[in-house]
Amino acid sequence: MSNQEEQMRRERAMQLQSQRHARRHATPRFGPAVDGVLWSRTRPGVEADESSPPPILSILEFSLQPGIDVRDDIQSPRKLWDTTLHYISAIPGCRAIEWGPELENPPVALICLIHWDSAVAWQRFQHSLGFSPIIGLLSSTVSNRCAKLTTSSVPRLGDIQDEAVVVDVVSVTFSAEDASLPERRAAFEESWNKLVASTVNEHGILRHSYTVWLENNASTFAKPTPAEAAAATELATLVAFVAWDGVHYGSHRVEDLCDNLRASLLDSCGIRPNISKKTVELIGQIQPGHHDPLRQPAALPTSLESVQEMDIPRQCSADLVNLRESARQALDRSISDARARTRLFPAPQGSFISQGELYDGNMPVIPRWRFSRGPPHGYHFVDTVWIQLKARTPRSQSPRIYNQLNSKLSILPGFVKAFWGCDEEDSARIAVLTVWEGLHERAASLHGYRLILDEFARSSVHLAAPLMSQAFPMTRNSVGLQLDAVEYIELTCFYVQPGALERQLFEDSYAAFVRMTVPSLVAGVPTACRGMDSGGWQPDDAAESFDFQLFTGVLTWANPAARLEWYEELFRLSCESYELFGHKLDALKMLSGEIVARFLKLQR
Repeated sequence: MSNQEEQMRRERAMQLQSQRHARRHATPRFGPAVDGVLWSRTRPGVEADESSPPPILSILEFSLQPGIDVRDDIQSPRKLWDTTLHYISAIPGCRAIEWGPELENPPVALICLIHWDSAVAWQRFQHSLGFSPIIGLLSSTVSNRCAKLTTSSVPRLGDIQDEAVVVDVVSVTFSAEDASLPERRAAFEESWNKLVASTVNEHGILRHSYTVWLENNASTFAKPTPAEAAAATELATLVAFVAWDGVHYGSHRVEDLCDNLRASLLDSCGIRPNISKKTVELIGQIQPGHHDPLRQPAALPTSLESVQEMDIPRQCSADLVNLRESARQALDRSISDARARTRLFPAPQGSFISQGELYDGNMPVIPRWRFSRGPPHGYHFVDTVWIQLKARTPRSQSPRIYNQLNSKLSILPGFVKAFWGCDEEDSARIAVLTVWEGLHERAASLHGYRLILDEFARSSVHLAAPLMSQAFPMTRNSVGLQLDAVEYIELTCFYVQPGALERQLFEDSYAAFVRMTVPSLVAGVPTACRGMDSGGWQPDDAAESFDFQLFTGVLTWANPAARLEWYEELFRLSCESYELFGHKLDALKMLSGEIVARFLKLQR
């Protein structure tokens, strides 16, 4: 054995030893499972050998960030929530979805119940996008549990239409030894059902009640040890759902039920289970409906603005297990074809987080927008003024207009350079981009800058409309201005609802969109577009209204043909896979009230 091989062997042995050590000290994690089988070790396909597999009830609990109220159906969080539920309801095997906020601390916590017709449908849900689009709304991990239903006729908690319904969710947790035998579990259920039946039901306050035993989650380790596997089954939990008439609801009734159950179990069995309750105001119920097939658009998209104006089907992909691998192979082929020059550029890059990765103790990390932390060399700031020319004004006047403005702007303190460009989609529109050394320098010269523009607007005979302006940051680097190397640039304005949370949610969704352009940056591959190290929030002093926050997204393009083809392919892929592509565009649409895109060719 050579010295190099011996060194590699030693390094591998040290790596394995380090992994074993880390595992011994790692906090055990238990992911969603049915019959002790982790969701990721199943391949949803045909039903099991059972002639009539039992239906499954998903029970999910979400803790929301402070200030989020999904009961407000005009706000962005509710729009994201409704869009997510619409997608989940389209998963084959979904029978119904019920949800509501907890009454003890509204609207900080939500409980959602999803009725599946079998374990295969539940597995499909865990492999799907699920609730991952709302990760940005959450303050902690998700409780992702399930239970087998003994009958398919379990009543929906909200079956009473047009009436307020309050649901008490009572959890009774036993040791595995106390609830190991089916006979004992049946006895515990009977004790609870007798107490519920004896409840005085004046005025029909009690609507209905049913109980389920939670399936134990399973170890997420690839090969769990016997001790790790046993740790997943240390407890057994009986969950009771009690639906009440919300108008006459009183918490004392379920509290009495819990007290009586404690006393009954202590007297009859000598055990003291842990009993807890949560009270939910049921405000949402979704039945899977018919999902219309996608209608072909009248015209293919030419920008992100036009993509967002089209309908993207919120439907579950057929082969969720192999979806990522198939997408990776397609992306690799597109990169090879781009290198061989048989296509202009690689395909957009898709990705998603599976529902099964959201469980108690585990929360996937969302990659943040890279400007959230600020670039190492700081920012320049760019002011852009849009000039709409009269129909009779020839475009040959544009350089003269630019020179007129540039001669005055260049003497302002903090001025770095000015650029001008022609709108490729409106021959009567041009833009002048003024680069400032930084935000403070821009603020010092802002008054003079606006005076120059006001004077130009009053004196020019070429203007057909008032000047429109926007401002955005641009990363400063040591090799010169980024705009010096740009020919085609797309500026997309997103009008976002005011608020710090709305700002963070939008940044996350825009970062996900920009990551779809990453394959164009692979070495040796022709570049179609680039999520330029520019763009961001307009400074407050440039805001025309406090009814929205203005975000400018900046993409640079190789040429107009690359732009058209890339957006066409993005739209096609989004229609083919909501998981990989469509949900990202949906989030941008939900989080921005209006989108305006303009495509410029910078002039030299």
